[in-house]
Amino acid sequence: MIGVVVWSSADREKAVIWCEDHAALAYLQGRENVTNAAHWPQPGDLVGLESEIVGALRNARRVTLLSEQEYAHLPDMLRAAATPAEPHLRVVACNPAPEVRDQLAIEPPLKAAAAS
Repeated sequence: MIGVVVWSSADREKAVIWCEDHAALAYLQGRENVTNAAHWPQPGDLVGLESEIVGALRNARRVTLLSEQEYAHLPDMLRAAATPAEPHLRVVACNPAPEVRDQLAIEPPLKAAAAS
């Protein structure tokens, strides 16, 4: 199978490969799964690979570099096409109204009861 590396970390020896069959992404981990351990695949590299499903993950095996930086624009193109995620945080209160602010200034702060 042929794929394009869309993310890579040589330090962590991990990479993510988008495969020609458009099925699940293939995850590469460890130099033992690369045919040329001296060259770690980089984003945009065109690679040949075999895949193996282990649990819920599709793992890349016997990854071979076919063309260096053949699709260097692909990771940025995929990022640009993705829909922005909705933020997980939202503002529930901001500056209180002036009358509330005045009320908060008058009331003494609550004190926690000390356990005896």
